[in-house]
Amino acid sequence: MLGFAGLVLVVSRKFDAGGASDHADWFNLSLAMLALFSITAGTLYQKRYVKVCDVRTANTVQLLAALVVTLPLALLETEAMRWNGELAGAMAWSVLGLTLGGSSLLYLLIQRGAAAKVASLMYLVPPCTALIAWVLFDEPVTLFTVAGIALTALGVSLVIRAPKAA
Repeated sequence: MLGFAGLVLVVSRKFDAGGASDHADWFNLSLAMLALFSITAGTLYQKRYVKVCDVRTANTVQLLAALVVTLPLALLETEAMRWNGELAGAMAWSVLGLTLGGSSLLYLLIQRGAAAKVASLMYLVPPCTALIAWVLFDEPVTLFTVAGIALTALGVSLVIRAPKAA
């Protein structure tokens, strides 16, 4: 609950009135929360019911399933994509860093650790994103953002340091 309360504080700046492109609405926040709860439930399910498997195999299956879903949508895209260094860098980070690196790390953590502790780490994504947006895009960091980061970090640290339940 501390992590969730911290998340609310971190994203609260995005709920200013005005509808600018950097603002969120309740529908978008609901989808983000659904994603967070889904990955938490999926992590707990995987730890309990899915047998340990090779990380490379798991990533291959996941990426092939994602390809089946997203390729038809990508082919429907009518605007020509203009390749440049920034796009290539963003794609490389997305594929290598986030997809292969992040998924591999998630699978290894689930296999070797307590699922609740692994799932709690997902709550650190929005605070880290807020800090990255501050560094890269000069987005403001408010007192609410700092308080939210601290609250989320406290909540996650309590879960991580909690003794294993018998």
